Amino acid sequence: MSVAAALELESGNIKQARLALGGVAHKPWRNMAAEAALCGQTANLAAFAHAADLLLRDAKGFAHNAFKIELARRAIVRALTQAANGTPQSQSNKKIR
Repeated sequence: MSVAAALELESGNIKQARLALGGVAHKPWRNMAAEAALCGQTANLAAFAHAADLLLRDAKGFAHNAFKIELARRAIVRALTQAANGTPQSQSNKKIR
């Protein structure tokens, strides 16, 4: 699974947001409601967690893969945090700091 996030910020507030999950469907999975919920919000963990909850609200886990929903939630929050900070993850050093 992968997450792509792009934010346009103005004075710490989110002006525009784009968010997509990869590897969970036949094409990148976007949710316009989650993106819209970010607009006008302060770029912080609470806003990012709310967007992740909206994006994953209909996700259904099965016996051996239910953990992936929480994994996706954490990846979404992290990608949005990195986008807000302008700090993309290094592709050569994937250590979580």
